[in-house]
Amino acid sequence: MKSLIFLFLIYSLFCFPIENETVYLLDFASVKVHLNYTTETLVHQKIRIGDEKGKKFSHLRIAFNSEREKIEFIEGYTILPNGKRITITQKDIKIVTPAELTKYSSLYPGYKVMSIDFPGVEIGSIIEYKYKIFTYKPLIENHFWDGFYFQSTEPFLISRYELTVPKKFKIKIYQKDVELKERKEKFGSIKYIWEKKNVPGLIEEIFMPSIKEIVPKIYVSTFQSWEEIGKWFYEISKSEGKEKILEEVVDELIKGKKNNEEKIISLYNYVCSNIRYVGLEIGIYGYKPHPPLEVFKAKYGDCKDKANLLKKMLEIAGIKSYLALVNTESQIEKDIPFPGQFNHAILAIPKEDFYIFLDPTTEVMKYPEIPFYEEGKLTLVCGENPEIVKIPISSPEKNIRKRNIIASMDKEGNLKGEVIVIPKGMFEASLRNSFRYLKSIERERHLVKELNTLLPGTKLLSLEITGLESLDKQLIEKYQFFTSQYGLQVTNKIIFSPVLIDKLTDLSIVSLEERKYPLRLGMNYIKEETIEYKLPENIEVETLPSSIEINESFGKYLLNIQKTKDGLLLKRILEISKTEIMPEEYIKFKEFYKKIAFYDRLPVILHIK
Repeated sequence: MKSLIFLFLIYSLFCFPIENETVYLLDFASVKVHLNYTTETLVHQKIRIGDEKGKKFSHLRIAFNSEREKIEFIEGYTILPNGKRITITQKDIKIVTPAELTKYSSLYPGYKVMSIDFPGVEIGSIIEYKYKIFTYKPLIENHFWDGFYFQSTEPFLISRYELTVPKKFKIKIYQKDVELKERKEKFGSIKYIWEKKNVPGLIEEIFMPSIKEIVPKIYVSTFQSWEEIGKWFYEISKSEGKEKILEEVVDELIKGKKNNEEKIISLYNYVCSNIRYVGLEIGIYGYKPHPPLEVFKAKYGDCKDKANLLKKMLEIAGIKSYLALVNTESQIEKDIPFPGQFNHAILAIPKEDFYIFLDPTTEVMKYPEIPFYEEGKLTLVCGENPEIVKIPISSPEKNIRKRNIIASMDKEGNLKGEVIVIPKGMFEASLRNSFRYLKSIERERHLVKELNTLLPGTKLLSLEITGLESLDKQLIEKYQFFTSQYGLQVTNKIIFSPVLIDKLTDLSIVSLEERKYPLRLGMNYIKEETIEYKLPENIEVETLPSSIEINESFGKYLLNIQKTKDGLLLKRILEISKTEIMPEEYIKFKEFYKKIAFYDRLPVILHIK
């Protein structure tokens, strides 16, 4: 074994000459599937710690579900730079329930983590370990699926995936940027082997697509179609029979509602506000939702539980809906049907020739909005006739934030402002989410911190937030602030930037000279700021920035400043109308962003008589 490690080290140093880099000397997984669809997964990893960042690998966390899986830690050790080996013993291994899930153990008792801390890890050490996971109860009866990724942010010297399945199994294989190395038939089984060597570490870019979309990978599945998965999920999410308690609650909630839309809003708002969300990805704790009445009584649930409770309540109200599966982090590969690509469940309500999509786990989104990270994603609507559809992307007008400011400046350049913020869509949801759990003093401190990043030395004079208590109401933020010497006084001049709070100061998303991957902006939106400046009588406007309007395929920018009887009137609008900027248009987008930042900081010059 020592000679093998030595060879790995020599080879890795030859292939990866950067000594201060953490490297996977071996990333290996072997999966054996039995005729009854139980599986044995062997994982063997060997990592050379080359930098401070690499020390994170000394803390190994292996999640598993004790109700259907067993885990066996075979061996592990730290090899110090001097060659000394420190072996992992039983006292270094702990099986724990994650602290954040302890209070939810009545619904999710099986979710566990094997925790191993490797001793003595320092730069130059090697960590090596092997463990097995035995899945004695498949997530979906009579089916198997799995995936393997051949690249990460650290270099891989050898990345290898082996899969052994019974010969009688019919499996689908999807491979991206990796080819099958070997296929062996033996004793009624087939063994597939994929391998890549000398894989460089992936260099991440800000707001890039999920790594899972980019890297070489293998997906395998015994499912033959998406329809097969959708029908299966549709059947297991059914809730048969009457549930009197739920019926009484639904009847009360829809009493006096004039149409189905009003009923949907009432029921959706109830589930959002009264059932706490437990952030477990779908698949981690199975796919079958807990019974709706059980979730209603517990007052908490994961995504599929909350969505299925709302589905049942809508059913009681006579409204059809379906659970839908989606991935909140990345696009799925449509060419291979397996449920492991999904990490979230939402609700789809048929309307005319499409669907209304709702996600009750957000708890802050108004009907019929959904989070931006679900928009544009492919989703599997699990109904009588399942189908893969694309969730629509909201137009900029759906996510708009209007900020109206009355600002008074005195002859010393001190500024007092009265602000009203009216947000819609994601802006309203974000503000609601920021403030809903904070006390009044905490909200004030949060806002003061935000203002001081743009207006140093700002004091908050008052804050009022209305509509926070209910999704039925429009959230409005009102506050007053005072900033001393915002205008810089030079002899008989006052110089200041008229774009106040919505100015663009952070250019980090366009900090790269060029991009290899798309820039994902997240959502379409409009930010609109109107400022009425009131100036003293003894001050006149000497110089104003010219008005500017920029129109591009991905967005618009408008800045208009005019003199008024009492001072100035400024209107600024920034609109982003494309959620993804491709590498070939990145340079143009970068120039657009830089122009905005330039015009946002242009000064007004006042003359003191």
